[in-house]
Amino acid sequence: MRAQEVSSPESLLAAAQTAASVQLRYAQRGMSLATAALAGARTLEPLRHYPLNDVVDAEAGTRFYYHAHTSSRYPAAEHGHFHLFVHDPAADGPGFFHLAGLSLDACGQPLRFFATNRWVTGEHWSPGERVAAALPGFRLRTRGRLAPLADWLTAMVQLFAYDIAALLRERDAAIAPHIHTAGLDAALEDRRLDVLSERSISAPERLRALSVQFQE
Repeated sequence: MRAQEVSSPESLLAAAQTAASVQLRYAQRGMSLATAALAGARTLEPLRHYPLNDVVDAEAGTRFYYHAHTSSRYPAAEHGHFHLFVHDPAADGPGFFHLAGLSLDACGQPLRFFATNRWVTGEHWSPGERVAAALPGFRLRTRGRLAPLADWLTAMVQLFAYDIAALLRERDAAIAPHIHTAGLDAALEDRRLDVLSERSISAPERLRALSVQFQE
């Protein structure tokens, strides 16, 4: 999956402008994305969801929350991370699959996208290619204080759709030997396997690359 297969050049440029402008607006208010992600809370408590009941876009069938917890696979600089979900119509009842996680440092700069094992989020497990098929239509909208953050997350998924699609393929490749050895459910519930794949990202570098591309 190439970036052009997810969005037109004009849409990618609009996403880049949205991502940059949201961060700038927060900075002008003396806030970072990490601060904004706490949804008004003053402290970040391990494992607590921010906001408490998640942000749900019922029309788009998407949701997200921010939280933090320890793992040997998490960068030392990580402040917390978002989990992004998409409704899965193939699930029995209301079910979601995990599109990706997105880490931030304490200054609110994105560090990496990552994919997790099923037990981490309790998702309805689907093959990576099927999850990646949701990338072109991924959208998050909400009202209130987290509306700009939802716009930023939507833009980040558009900007890094190629990376997320590759990440999901790497996730499946990482879990496959464990499924072969232990069986599907045992592998997907193995607490030794949390982050299955990850990709470091740089929003400024992606924005600069797009700027050069559109000037050519």
